Amino acid sequence: MKDVLSNEPPPAAPKVVRDHGAVDLLMNLNATRLLAPFMRGEHTLGSAASALAVPASSLAYWVNRFVRAGIIEVTRLQPRAGKAAPVYRAVAAEFHVPLDAMPAGAREEFLHGGRKKVFTRFIESAERAAGGHFRGSLRLTADPDGGIAVDVEPDDDAPISVTEWWGAIALTDDEAAELRSTLEGLVETFRRDRPATGRKPYVMVLGLTPRARGT
Repeated sequence: MKDVLSNEPPPAAPKVVRDHGAVDLLMNLNATRLLAPFMRGEHTLGSAASALAVPASSLAYWVNRFVRAGIIEVTRLQPRAGKAAPVYRAVAAEFHVPLDAMPAGAREEFLHGGRKKVFTRFIESAERAAGGHFRGSLRLTADPDGGIAVDVEPDDDAPISVTEWWGAIALTDDEAAELRSTLEGLVETFRRDRPATGRKPYVMVLGLTPRARGT
């Protein structure tokens, strides 16, 4: 019998996690990526491995750790030829790790590691997507807000599937709040699961922060 994905969701109430083993897993970016399918619904080892595009043998190690840490549980056994397959699901759809339950430096390492991974993926993907167009020249101009603005002039008129802007801008508190709201609304609009065909994956990076002194 083929593995069947169930739509049975995990309990909606957030689960506060303080156990050391569970905290370590939830602050491990590699582990949390593998946890994702079980936080959406029920999976066998095989169906979760298929959703993640990883070998079931590799996922089995992490599933055992998740179960021992109380992060996922066996909800039922799925009949099949031979031995029945356990069906797993996260014990909650949302986990909370209090700051005082994190080892020293873990929060900074977790957030920095996450940002670094996404930024690296964005930079590598942008270079591959647009690099072929940039055989022209670098353009350096005086930035109205100070410093130098650097851009790359493409050598053809072919559409480029990458847009990117980095820099500093001056805003009032109200303008900054408006821009944050606009960016969050933009993300929410395009994250929605709307009917469409021809979708392909993109890497999106958005951010706005007051500039720290000395940087």
